[in-house]
Amino acid sequence: MKTRFTTLLVLFALNAAPSLAEAPHEVHMKAETVDYALILPANLPHILRTANGQAGKLGLNEAQKQLVRELMAEAPLQVMSRLQKAEKLEQAIASDVLYQRQSVTDIKSRLDELVQLKREATEAQIATVNRIQAAISETQFRKLLKLAIADAQ
Repeated sequence: MKTRFTTLLVLFALNAAPSLAEAPHEVHMKAETVDYALILPANLPHILRTANGQAGKLGLNEAQKQLVRELMAEAPLQVMSRLQKAEKLEQAIASDVLYQRQSVTDIKSRLDELVQLKREATEAQIATVNRIQAAISETQFRKLLKLAIADAQ
């Protein structure tokens, strides 16, 4: 009885799973836009959101809070708009390689564009980190980094 149940369970699972031949990209988990960054958030955390949400714990003064608010209004748009373009471009490149049989030569200029988008997004993120570093104390920044890393996990 136990063997029959196990067999039925395995057959049910196999029938419920999508076929690789039918939907090759649907089997993989969809990446988040931040996964298209040149330097992943696990290595270069997005500290701005944490600075905004944890201003009290960080002991930010009014000028520091104002800077964080200004950065919140501009920085995410600069980074995310480029990462969204990179995401779409990367997916299009992958599709063309897999389904249109395009070669490296065929997609070379789009690869260059993809690298440039990721680089620009990373440069904007680094510029934001540098502005925060310049505006807060070393102690506040170390605490911010610990909080940002904890938030990311």
